[in-house]
Amino acid sequence: MPCQPSIVSIELREMKDRRDAPRDNFTPALEAIRGLLLPELNQILSAGWMDAQSAHTEIEHALINHRTGHFYRHFLPLQKNLVSLLAGCYRRLFKLGLAHPRQVGCDPHEWACVQLQPFVGLSLEWIHDWYILACDGENQYVRHIGRIEFVPGTTASLPLPTTLSPFPPAKSWRAPAWLFEVGPPVGIMLLNTENVPARDSEEKLGAAHTRLLLKGARRVFLWGLEAAIETVRNEEIAAAGAIPQPTITVQPAESDKRKGSKREFKGTEGLGQKKADLSQYMLDMTDKQRLAFSLKYEHELRLAEIASRMGIDRTTAREHLDAANKRLEQNRAFEKRRANRSKSNREE
Repeated sequence: MPCQPSIVSIELREMKDRRDAPRDNFTPALEAIRGLLLPELNQILSAGWMDAQSAHTEIEHALINHRTGHFYRHFLPLQKNLVSLLAGCYRRLFKLGLAHPRQVGCDPHEWACVQLQPFVGLSLEWIHDWYILACDGENQYVRHIGRIEFVPGTTASLPLPTTLSPFPPAKSWRAPAWLFEVGPPVGIMLLNTENVPARDSEEKLGAAHTRLLLKGARRVFLWGLEAAIETVRNEEIAAAGAIPQPTITVQPAESDKRKGSKREFKGTEGLGQKKADLSQYMLDMTDKQRLAFSLKYEHELRLAEIASRMGIDRTTAREHLDAANKRLEQNRAFEKRRANRSKSNREE
């Protein structure tokens, strides 16, 4: 007759089983990363509404030619903080993916980007609403309920309405003409501005040009985030001393052997027609700056492919792009000063 195991032996065996079982710390780590991001993201977005109202106040009292400066003086630091926060979250996600290849698959970079996507989408929607609030003074989240005249030594109250009329849909918003610009820094490429209202007027842009303006803002934000993520990814791979995963080599068929290996394209080979012709902006650039600029803005390639086609590393490719953008800004500043001098001469 077999002996019944004692309670002590059962507990010892259960402890051994728990010790030998793999610990699943992947899910708690992922939840912790999201828990770290959400409060910081909410803080930036909430503080951004106050910055938008401050920008609107300055815009209301500024000359029309100075309004764009007040707008971007408040917006650009917020955009920089958003990019920095999301890139920091990507760093945590990427490191988690490197540590748990079985859970995330063979590409931790792609997995981290997918995990980050909902927060990127939230940020893009917020940028749209920030533009509306800074330009018009209210949006679907911040509404005016009345005004109170300030009289020293007195108190005043304002009744709060129980209901508010629906705010117009965000898609119906029309941006002011003074905010519209053309050029890579604002994400708007070559464009015929003949039908765009004058920037020194109080007119509003049409629906198409407003969509183009907001699309440019989203594009610039994503460019900055892409560059920050690329830097973080390279830093983490270098810090971890990452070694490429071994790949299974499949013996090619005889027909594949006769065809030869896949060709690596250089420069603009095989890209077809440009998505935009920006040749007029590249007159004073070096050959490498011109090629990097064309691949990025005319063909809309990612930094890794630009580096591959130029036969250089990503860091050097980024340096060529930065130098090209700097040259472009210098040319635009020169043209603006020349136009102002010409205008002053005509007025005299």
